Amino acid sequence: MSGGYGFFNPGLMFGTLVFAILGIVASCVASGMAAQTKNISKRDSRTLGLIVVWTATVCMWLFWACVYMHQMVPLIKPIHTKPMGA
Repeated sequence: MSGGYGFFNPGLMFGTLVFAILGIVASCVASGMAAQTKNISKRDSRTLGLIVVWTATVCMWLFWACVYMHQMVPLIKPIHTKPMGA
């Protein structure tokens, strides 16, 4: 069996980069849409928006990464190899 890339799999790294870019774009959008009302200041609104954006980005990335890594080593109908000495 050959050694794999593990966490540095090219597909996983590319997906991580895509999620980081989407998080940065969403941060810019959230910061631009922050508004001041009588209940919340603009600074607090911007902070809340950034917290929500990055919490969602990290959670979606984590779910995607688990699904992606699960497909790298499938558990249904695994391929068994015979030991070399048998």
